[in-house]
Amino acid sequence: MPQPALVEPLRRWDPEQVGGYVLIGRLGAGAMGRVYLGRSAAGRLVAIKTIKVELAEEPDFRNRFAQEVAAARRVSGAFTAAVVAADPEADVPWLATAYVPAPSLSTLVRACGPLPVPAVRWLAAGCAEALESIHNAGLVHRDLKPSNVLVSLDGPRVIDFGVARAAERIQLTVTRGAVGTPAYMAPEQARDTRQATMASDVYSLGAAMLFAATGHGPYQGETVMDVLVRLATEAPDLTGLPGSLAEIVLACLERDPRGRPSSAAVLADMAPFISLGADGSDASAASLPGTAVGLIAGYGRDPGMAPEASAETGADATFGSQPALGAPGPPPVRRRALQGLAGSRLGHQREAGAVGMTRPAKPRWRRPLLIFASAVAAAAVLMTSGAVIGTSIAGSSPLPPPLPLPPPSSAALSALPRGRPGIIMNQTAGDSRTVFVVIGRGWKPGSIVTVALAGVRASPEHPVVDSAGTFNYAINQNHEFFRGGLPPRSYRVLAMASGGAMATASFTVNRG
Repeated sequence: MPQPALVEPLRRWDPEQVGGYVLIGRLGAGAMGRVYLGRSAAGRLVAIKTIKVELAEEPDFRNRFAQEVAAARRVSGAFTAAVVAADPEADVPWLATAYVPAPSLSTLVRACGPLPVPAVRWLAAGCAEALESIHNAGLVHRDLKPSNVLVSLDGPRVIDFGVARAAERIQLTVTRGAVGTPAYMAPEQARDTRQATMASDVYSLGAAMLFAATGHGPYQGETVMDVLVRLATEAPDLTGLPGSLAEIVLACLERDPRGRPSSAAVLADMAPFISLGADGSDASAASLPGTAVGLIAGYGRDPGMAPEASAETGADATFGSQPALGAPGPPPVRRRALQGLAGSRLGHQREAGAVGMTRPAKPRWRRPLLIFASAVAAAAVLMTSGAVIGTSIAGSSPLPPPLPLPPPSSAALSALPRGRPGIIMNQTAGDSRTVFVVIGRGWKPGSIVTVALAGVRASPEHPVVDSAGTFNYAINQNHEFFRGGLPPRSYRVLAMASGGAMATASFTVNRG
């Protein structure tokens, strides 16, 4: 049986069948489970997304999953991947969607470079229409991004809708991740994933348009925390964006969700630019570069197994997703046979890191700030020790010893808000040799705090809240932000805790 391009062979711990679908290979994996390519008895190809057993055992998950699947099955549109079957009650719940052999937008742009303006408009119109279909079914996508947009010659397909809401509590409590991708997530969703709305999807659409036109998202950084700090404090990076797209992209990226256009308004804005052929068909795909057309066509005509599929990486990675293609530990005890099918599509599933399954199988030989709390927890994992990072910043030169940390004054402590987490500086102005101390009170004991300077970076050192709910942190005394003294300017401090709390303060460094 021929294998579509980029599909990994099944491994000995993979099941041979999900419901009535024979599995052909592996399309991708992530924090929630695995995605397989399956074939029905009639030969129809589908993408089958399976959910990890341990996640499915979380209270109310199956009910939420069933509700989201029911809504997703009501989504009908030319630019979405139709849900064709699902079984929320299976030992390993699954969802199946129509399979489309096409690369994701992220794959296409990385391989062929930024797309011309007509192609970006064509893609934006299709994605906006897809959002209309999703929103009309009562769903919010919550994770629209370049790797969740497949680019076919007959138009884009938006995938991976229908399970994000069911996964919210699972991601937060089990994987300490979040629903959404920081680089493409709306600010309100980054603060609290429960605040994600249809307007949040429009923000993500604008971010995806920016990527298609420039090759980068609105916020970039070496770590998740870098992205989140910039998202909270800076304007989006529009470098390289053609002027003819600036107005609509900026409107979508409006920080206040009430100021963003609806998906219908985006579609109306793009519609006049869509080209029609003599027979009335969409001819806009002709605006794609020849290299892009060749890549897309290759997905349909060049079946073959990939030697090794990679997990989602980079700015497009869903926060909380993780490589899941390595050999797992012993599989859990199998309680009953798998039923059903699940899916997405090829190009997206490998990159989207959609889900990863850990389950038994008959052996055979043959792959939305989100809640800020989750961001902080992941950032703590992503960052190395302060000593290592401090050395890399300073180079080989020895660092001067830190100045002694002064005790917080009673006046400073009394100025902190009561009843909720807050921070204050021991003093709000000084020179480059001043010890600027962040004083926190009202925080959850035992919380790990990340301290960041907006526009600079997050510190690799993480104070821990004591039993009284307080912490102190001396800025730059270990040269974690700057090799020498603090450069003269005003700074905004962000403190973010693993429990979800966030507070800000500011100080100014004057010339000495």
